[in-house]
Amino acid sequence: MTQAALKTHYSAAELAGMHLPGLPATSFNINAKASRDGWPFNEVKGRGGLRREYAPPAEVLAAIRNKTAQRLVALATPTSSDLTVIAPLPGNYTPEQILKGDARKGVNAAVEQVMQRTGYPLKKAVRTLLTLVRQGEASPQLVAMLKLARDGRGLASLDGLPSERSLVRFVEYQKTGQLVPKQREKNMSVPTWAKAFLGFYQQPQKPTVAHAYQQFADAYEEKAQGALPSVHQVRRFLLKMGEVSLQSGRMGSREIKNIKGFVRRDTGHMWPGDAYTADGHCFDAEIAHPRHGRPFRPEITCVLDIATRRVVGWSIDLAESGLAVLDALRSAVENGGICSTLYVDNGSGYCNAMISAPGVGLTARLGIVMEHSIAYNSQARGIIERSHQSIWVKAAKELPSYMGVDMDRQAKQVVHKITRKDIKESGKSKLLMSFPEFVRFCNTKVDAYNATPHSSLEKMVDASTGRKRSMSPNEAWAHGVAEGAQLVMVTPEQAQHLFRPQKECKVLRCEINLFSNRYYAKELEEHHGAVVRVGYNVSNASKIWVHDSEGRFICEAGFEANKKAYFAETKLEQNARVRAQGREKLLLVKLDEVQAELEGSIAPFTLENNPSPTLTLPLTGLELVEADYAPRPALKLVAAEMAEQTPAEPAGRPLFEVESEQYEWLMEHQDTWTENDARFFQRYVVEDDGYSLLAERFDLLGLAWGAAEQAALNNLMAKQKQG
Repeated sequence: MTQAALKTHYSAAELAGMHLPGLPATSFNINAKASRDGWPFNEVKGRGGLRREYAPPAEVLAAIRNKTAQRLVALATPTSSDLTVIAPLPGNYTPEQILKGDARKGVNAAVEQVMQRTGYPLKKAVRTLLTLVRQGEASPQLVAMLKLARDGRGLASLDGLPSERSLVRFVEYQKTGQLVPKQREKNMSVPTWAKAFLGFYQQPQKPTVAHAYQQFADAYEEKAQGALPSVHQVRRFLLKMGEVSLQSGRMGSREIKNIKGFVRRDTGHMWPGDAYTADGHCFDAEIAHPRHGRPFRPEITCVLDIATRRVVGWSIDLAESGLAVLDALRSAVENGGICSTLYVDNGSGYCNAMISAPGVGLTARLGIVMEHSIAYNSQARGIIERSHQSIWVKAAKELPSYMGVDMDRQAKQVVHKITRKDIKESGKSKLLMSFPEFVRFCNTKVDAYNATPHSSLEKMVDASTGRKRSMSPNEAWAHGVAEGAQLVMVTPEQAQHLFRPQKECKVLRCEINLFSNRYYAKELEEHHGAVVRVGYNVSNASKIWVHDSEGRFICEAGFEANKKAYFAETKLEQNARVRAQGREKLLLVKLDEVQAELEGSIAPFTLENNPSPTLTLPLTGLELVEADYAPRPALKLVAAEMAEQTPAEPAGRPLFEVESEQYEWLMEHQDTWTENDARFFQRYVVEDDGYSLLAERFDLLGLAWGAAEQAALNNLMAKQKQG
């Protein structure tokens, strides 16, 4: 607010009211002094007649100016009109710069008032203001503004106040609109040695700066010319780099995603039952195996509704498999209805014929579109990944047999020893939950999760507390249904048909060969040679359900004959037998290694990083061959006298324990195929799913079934028919 300028004439009453040093305190005495000293005056009309207004001498005028300035400084406070609203301002200013700019404008307003009321020039007004401030006669607001307005880049100030020269510059800056102080910018130029150093620092081993600098200094070409930077220069340069740029090379493409930007997926537009997401989780605690009672970690497959985060289905199995996924989907569809989209990863539990094969796969029969996330991109399925922590990891930590990484190592060892000792002595352990108890335990945890408020869901008013909180998955599901969600439910009769896995098989003289079991039905006589869809029960192999290629039911076929066993063998029993045989082979390999180490029959050796190395061991007639793809060496029996020559056709066939070994041997000796081998390939590759279960392994071994092999099989089958 602008104040009136300093006057030239004052009445005796005005001068008395100022209480100036050296002047009387009453109007009568001031009039007497003015008459005695001969002060010039003007007569002015007023109440009661004329009164005199004196022109005080210079020393009195100076005292008046000083008194006016003192009063202004003591009462000076910034007003809204004195300060500028600097948000937003042009330019990239920091909050500190904006505050300094506002403070400087407030200081300039105080200086301007002193100049107007006292008539002082700029420098005199600035000097008077700073003098009064240092004498303690200024308002706290003005002192704070002066200290904030000071530019910290200048020389140090004992009292924190800016200099007279700075206050003069503030007034000049305001005329040009540059009150906001400049900030010293970092030198962001890239030094010439930066690329060379980062070559040592940005390594997946994550070396320290000191270690990388030592390697860099030893190899830097310009070291002799004195251009080698110090380690402190290197550290300052690294502080200027962005975090993602700095960690490039130190983190792989998967790990670096954890510090990069991401997209939050909005599910607010989705209805309950629109889309499910599923994933398997290896439980982080040991329980008792349902068959032999020994400790093991079960595989839990969980299905969540994406819109409401509700667990709509789950299953427990001994290991990750398509059957575990099948059971979890059955539970989800029976509890929540058929979804339109199933969002999963690329695991074998979902990428198999039983789940996703066209026509006969479960998703095809239910009309579900299966979408797969990008490999190694678990962030895209954050909903299901987070649920593992909320449900299963928390549940595992309640058990004494918890095996997670954050479990105390000593306690983990103690529990491990106790459970193994108990199993050895009595066949069971009190620290291991039985399988039926574990199923009930998991059921309570799922129910508790579905009834717990979820932070990502819509808020509601709690009827019991009257406060706002997030909905629980159950409440969100019920709210969506009440709002109009259309759920596609299935009846128990439909479920019995829908959730039987199906497989395409060929009818030959009323017989169908499924998993090495033969089934017969007279009704199949008119379907000889046709490919039909066969539904089967994974736990009961006594009969199958046959449908035509369009899904129409034909008949039931019963078990009649089996080349491998007198009684029918279920798919679960076959899987268990194959798994047990694989584990037995691994144990035999380990036993051979232990015996070899004890007997010293195999000398120690080192594999160098060369393509396809071959080491010959003449004492045992063993040749060790490591293929380019193999993570460990593979042993092959060869004749000792043929070690230096090209291997010839083997004299006889070995005995095979499992069909996969027979397939591998035949693929490596294709010139020995017979008509019996053709029948084996027809069953193993074409009719059964033995090949499909191990297709990835065969591909890695270079033994994948291709067009050439199919042509050779067709030729053999043709010869067999002609014969």
